[in-house]
Amino acid sequence: MAMLDMQDDDPSASVPPGTRLYVALVAEWLKVSITEMAAALRISRTDVYGATRQNFWPPRLDKRLVQAGMVEMLRSRGARPEDLARLFHAAPGRGALRARGSLAAPQPESEPDVLLPKQTLTPQAARHFKLFRNPFDGTVDRDEQFFCSDDIAYAREAVWQCARVGGFMALIGESGAGKTTIQADLEERLSKGARDVVVIKPSVLGMEESNRAGQMLKSADVLHAIISTLDTSKTMPATLQSRTVHAQKLLQASADAGNAHVLVVEEAHGMPDSTLKHMKRLHELRNGRRSLVGVLLLAQPELKVRLAAGLRSGTLREVAQRCEIVELLPLDDALRGYLECRATAAGRALDTLIEPAAVDQLRARLTRKTNTGVVSLSYPLAVNNMMTRALNAAAEVGVPMVTADVVKAA
Repeated sequence: MAMLDMQDDDPSASVPPGTRLYVALVAEWLKVSITEMAAALRISRTDVYGATRQNFWPPRLDKRLVQAGMVEMLRSRGARPEDLARLFHAAPGRGALRARGSLAAPQPESEPDVLLPKQTLTPQAARHFKLFRNPFDGTVDRDEQFFCSDDIAYAREAVWQCARVGGFMALIGESGAGKTTIQADLEERLSKGARDVVVIKPSVLGMEESNRAGQMLKSADVLHAIISTLDTSKTMPATLQSRTVHAQKLLQASADAGNAHVLVVEEAHGMPDSTLKHMKRLHELRNGRRSLVGVLLLAQPELKVRLAAGLRSGTLREVAQRCEIVELLPLDDALRGYLECRATAAGRALDTLIEPAAVDQLRARLTRKTNTGVVSLSYPLAVNNMMTRALNAAAEVGVPMVTADVVKAA
């Protein structure tokens, strides 16, 4: 192996143990796996992981010889001279490698890159942990997979009451916070215990706030959904006025038969202001003292911002003053409970997959410091992706379970 192209002083000697080295980022950039590097250097995967991710060099290793081998391997895979010169310095924040051929400015450590694309459990990890399916794939098709913290229980009861008594509410949450899961749970509960509630769901495929980027959801579309749900045999009225009259008659007849109705609109942050106002007017259709149809909006936080702005400007004050907002919050202190729920549903004890300290590290990885304070991103989707990635990383280095160091480096 070629000798190390560096000065006599070893730059890693001044880096504290436990620190990720720049060599790990360059290897990821060039798609050089831990297994591949270990085979080329004829050392264990654990040693490669410890050296590159934690700056830990066991005394049994000839450190300078191993470093020289890493340099030569990465040079042969296309690493640039300026990158090779700092392989064994401390790595910048994650996300520094943006595109092949260039390095972006390092991200501040106060703003970690914590959101991951969809992660899939590798066959190696499945064998390593003896898993027949990924406990953290996010699927909820059985009751035992549904995690119910205090916050989630409140949101769950709120949508139930909206459906049963004809409320007007918006369930607000970040992408991956669990809005669709709660909606599916509501429909499951209604099918089992409240068959007298009719769920009406307009199609939101292609819906946008304006016609520039897609197709606005208009009142005529909502009325079409009501009519087609309650009377599949009737020819659809052509005009908005005739649709309005016919929809109201159908809702009244259904209510007289003992039914309640709930209109569920997904991706409601993409609704135009005019349709939001029409939702309020639709909710005001009455059967005596009770609304003929409840309205449940599922939306990302943009809708909350729009309603607040509309209240101040007056453009949406009648909606903002009547629409109850329920937010799905990050898991935070309920994180361990969520992980236990997912592991137990897969037939495993959580402590056989991840160490207690690693749960705290996972929470820390999903926390972002901003100019306005600390923001938690520990929503189920982000947690599932991070846990899947950590399981894959633990299997790759051969450790028996996910440790805090594995979560930190994953």
